[in-house]
Amino acid sequence: MTCGEEPLYRTLPMNILDRINKLISDQEPFCLATVLTSAHTGIASGRQMIIRRLGSIEGETGDGDIDRRLIQNAFECFKRNRKTCVEIEPDFLVFFDLPSQSTQLIVCGAGHIAVPLARYARDAGFAVAIIDDREDFANAERFPGCNVIARDFIPALRDMIYGLSTYVVVITRGHEHDTDCLAEVLNHETGYVGLIGSRRRVGFVIETLRAQGISRDRLSELFTPIGLPIGAESPEEIAISIVAELVCVRKKGAETATTLRKSIES
Repeated sequence: MTCGEEPLYRTLPMNILDRINKLISDQEPFCLATVLTSAHTGIASGRQMIIRRLGSIEGETGDGDIDRRLIQNAFECFKRNRKTCVEIEPDFLVFFDLPSQSTQLIVCGAGHIAVPLARYARDAGFAVAIIDDREDFANAERFPGCNVIARDFIPALRDMIYGLSTYVVVITRGHEHDTDCLAEVLNHETGYVGLIGSRRRVGFVIETLRAQGISRDRLSELFTPIGLPIGAESPEEIAISIVAELVCVRKKGAETATTLRKSIES
């Protein structure tokens, strides 16, 4: 089997399938490592290991060095939120998958930009949740196929599940709501957080968050101005620029998306 061929889960032993189904049901992220080819004595092709986010491994190989390398590569998958194929050592090829890692997009604000944003993001494979405290804006008719939450921002955000497969876009109607949403979201591990607004508005929000104790390092991870700088003006164009950035982060990582933004701006 080569890197281009993903292993079939139906070939897994039933106890492994039970564990996978249980972890997915519990919404607990994990990485499934499958040995594709092996010249390693005692580790046969087809062997599977489950690596959890906190570093534990189920189905150890019996080789401590190999297990450590498996965990390291699994962590890289968690970080980048994408599957990969790695030659752990010569003639020892392992496929790392993230079966439970569907990318969720939380949109704070259900205004005019949110409508095309939700539509394009869904088409790009994101599971979209819309949050707004105005029922006239946050309703299923405006956002078909989305999880629409007509509720105050903070309690709604506190009920969400976060992780590196969680992306958040903050496009509320005012800087106070922006600040409240970000103060909640930035306390959690996420794959992406973006904030819309003018430089003055964004600057005010960031200074307020810094005064509230949000670290400079965490604030430096905030994508703002939001979206790739393609000269977007209409709600649809702005939505396209945001989704393009989301896809870049999902496929290539936040660092690549930041570099791309700078290259376009220069």
